[in-house]
Amino acid sequence: MTPTVTAIGNRKGGVGKTSVTLGLAMGLALIGRRVLVVDLDPQSNATTALEAEGEFDIFDVLYGGEAGTLGQAIVSTSWAGVDAVSGSESLSRIESEVLMTPELRLKTAAWNAPELDEYDHILIDLPPALGRLTLNGLIWADRALIVTEPTAFAVKGVTEFMDTVKKVQSLPHLNPALEFAGIVINKTSSPLTGEHAYQIGELQGEYGDDVAMPLLPHRTAMQDSVSSRVPLTKLSSRGAAALTEKFVEHARRLDGVKK
Repeated sequence: MTPTVTAIGNRKGGVGKTSVTLGLAMGLALIGRRVLVVDLDPQSNATTALEAEGEFDIFDVLYGGEAGTLGQAIVSTSWAGVDAVSGSESLSRIESEVLMTPELRLKTAAWNAPELDEYDHILIDLPPALGRLTLNGLIWADRALIVTEPTAFAVKGVTEFMDTVKKVQSLPHLNPALEFAGIVINKTSSPLTGEHAYQIGELQGEYGDDVAMPLLPHRTAMQDSVSSRVPLTKLSSRGAAALTEKFVEHARRLDGVKK
């Protein structure tokens, strides 16, 4: 079995990228898929939420560049059906230090990790930046998925992230096979405010059906899930139940376009 690798990002921080990554991981697990979350964000919020601890982390994989380290860095988590490769604050060093072909290290590491074949989906939580870490994720990935909220600055981040995706697709030494998996709109008001409706309309006008439905409403349950380090299914609120249902829909969409 060859897993589908999806890199999830946006140029702008604060859009709920990590929360959506975790929600998708939960949704995929609920439909019976084995999921691996790779935390490429130096803030390591996905690692904290999943309670993923091990001898090695993703910094060891990228900095050391040793064969087999990626497989050794995989750990089980407290979320059923979801394993992880934990992040590290040290990842910021990857952006600043001089390394030989640094943008290719994650993909190279994946070639030497047969353990990855145990998974149906690998979700990469990218940092809110367009540097080496993001390039590592996009070069390894089969697909790029954008998470945004319906605000002007976040939508601008979508455009900037798409420019990077197109650059990776256009250069034969990077990843011309990279596909665009669409845009998930997070933190929407209910009912939609004028600003949110306008920005969603702008995205739909630009990207059409690539704007994935359903919209994800702003609910405190999302942050409660991350803060409590449990999936939404472990929370008893109506908001958690509604979000779980929507994440399962998005998970089915991702799995339906699985290569």
